[in-house]
Amino acid sequence: MGDSDLRQPIDERFVGEGERACLTILKSMFGKVCEYKQQYPFSKLMSDEFKDTLSDRQKKETLDIVIFRPEQKTIVVRVQDKHHKGLRISSIDLIQKQMLEWNNCTVVDLWWEECPTLWEDVVDEKSIEEVSTYLRRADLI
Repeated sequence: MGDSDLRQPIDERFVGEGERACLTILKSMFGKVCEYKQQYPFSKLMSDEFKDTLSDRQKKETLDIVIFRPEQKTIVVRVQDKHHKGLRISSIDLIQKQMLEWNNCTVVDLWWEECPTLWEDVVDEKSIEEVSTYLRRADLI
């Protein structure tokens, strides 16, 4: 990637339920040719034309898991708990998703109620299938 920000340590305070297991599963699926980042700044995925339009909130937002793939679209995995179902946050998430897609990213949302094993931070057949289901829906596997 060449981006020095890719090597910055993450702040573990912001790693939510299911994210560690999800990252382990994604690494096993996409392999070592990809670069994996947790809590990656949303603004860093925006092109220059979008950076000028970001709100103060958007400048502070981070993304749960970002997968940088050689010569392919970047994948953004958002591990969504129940507070993302509220009107305000779901609206913010919708805007974020659209902006990421406009900036050549594929967004995959994993919802707590549909991925209960993943939410326990367990890596097993069930959690792998939960993640796989959403990756298949996005035509990523």
